[in-house]
Amino acid sequence: MSTSRGDDPQSVAANRKRFLDDLEIAESDLAIPAQVSGGTIQRVDAPGVYPATDALFSSARGTILSVLTADCSPVLFWSEEKPMWGAVHSGWQGSELNILGQTLSQALVEFEIPAASIYMVIGPGLSEQNFEVGPEFESKFSDKYLRIKAGTGKFYFDNNGFLRDTAMEIGVPAAQIEILPFCSYDDEALFYSHRRDQGQTGRMISVIGMIK
Repeated sequence: MSTSRGDDPQSVAANRKRFLDDLEIAESDLAIPAQVSGGTIQRVDAPGVYPATDALFSSARGTILSVLTADCSPVLFWSEEKPMWGAVHSGWQGSELNILGQTLSQALVEFEIPAASIYMVIGPGLSEQNFEVGPEFESKFSDKYLRIKAGTGKFYFDNNGFLRDTAMEIGVPAAQIEILPFCSYDDEALFYSHRRDQGQTGRMISVIGMIK
């Protein structure tokens, strides 16, 4: 779904069209963050490309937010109280920067809506059992999200659990957060994985919005 990984642009365009046609969305409806695994958040009111951005939120009908992933977790959220929705790209870098927490906090303030009105879905991304990280992660995240890999000095990182808890700390009810039961690494027939495929892989796309 991305032309940035060396895939044939015509094939990418055909794949996107098949996906978007099923949802009755046009390519021109997409708001696309040019992701850099950073902490930049933007409220958007129109489709287009948003440079050096990893999180978008909107209330503009016909503006469909998108996020590209291949191990990092896509996070989609929306409010049941007012028309508002968001899309966040959060691998470990984004989680360390608390991009999800900052995006939620900003959106709740700007739209004057309670956290209890938010519904959220996380993933597919790397599951804990395949998210191996180095000892430097002890200074980045709580022990709650790190499970030691015996005899190695390394850890397994529960990124999806961290993202869930981040939302809950802001006040999103646990019953309104779903972590998809998939792993981008394990489920090879379904998903691309940057880690599994050693960097030579495509990208999945996730979208959220309200059609006009």
